[in-house]
Amino acid sequence: MRPLRERMAALHRRMEERHLESARLQELYAARLEVWVRVADTATTRPMFIDAVATALGGQSAAITLLDSTGAEALAATSDGVARMAHDVEFVVGEGPALEVASTAESVQVGSDALSDRWPRFGPVVADKGVGAVVGVPLRQEPGGCLGALCVYSATSTVAPQLTDVSARIADALTHTVLNRPGSVGDDEIPVVPMFDEATFRATVDQAAGIVSVRHGCDPADAVALLRARAFADGTPIEALAERVVRGDDCL
Repeated sequence: MRPLRERMAALHRRMEERHLESARLQELYAARLEVWVRVADTATTRPMFIDAVATALGGQSAAITLLDSTGAEALAATSDGVARMAHDVEFVVGEGPALEVASTAESVQVGSDALSDRWPRFGPVVADKGVGAVVGVPLRQEPGGCLGALCVYSATSTVAPQLTDVSARIADALTHTVLNRPGSVGDDEIPVVPMFDEATFRATVDQAAGIVSVRHGCDPADAVALLRARAFADGTPIEALAERVVRGDDCL
């Protein structure tokens, strides 16, 4: 019975680590909310849960991307301007750490010397904006599924080993606790987690794609491709372009 007991002990230790990491994230988030409520600063927006994730990562820029049942991006939350920029570039050029991690369900660690070789379209752009290294970790479900990706963008040129370890622990905790609560999955199989409802990027792009689809008589996928191509050609963040289309200021 010893092998069985050893496996059970390892399982319990892993579950303990998940719940301790989740508790740490929840405490960081609660502390930020408490300060925000106490200060009552109406000039700032309510803290987001992704801010707690970034704090747990040592103040690094972080992005969480969730996938729908078809494998397409359904929701993204970013901690700051650097993470939002990197996510936007990846969405426009169609390559980058989140897409690779989501498709392979394997982690990536890429330093500045390999960014452009790994992702020829994504790498040079984010490097020019100050990203030195990237860590991407799958939000891996069991058995074999992948809910999305946690990406960390560092200003340093190399990936610190401890950053990879912490990212993996946080991704595991997110997948099996925060994003895996009973009754937290909607009809489209996307986790309904209030702490992530601040992310409006995809909703804005989808709304703009619907307008473009009707205007040009094309399907939504082609409309998104048109938005991406226009954003790439103009060097404009795709969300900014989508907002102009929704307001009627751009007749794409």
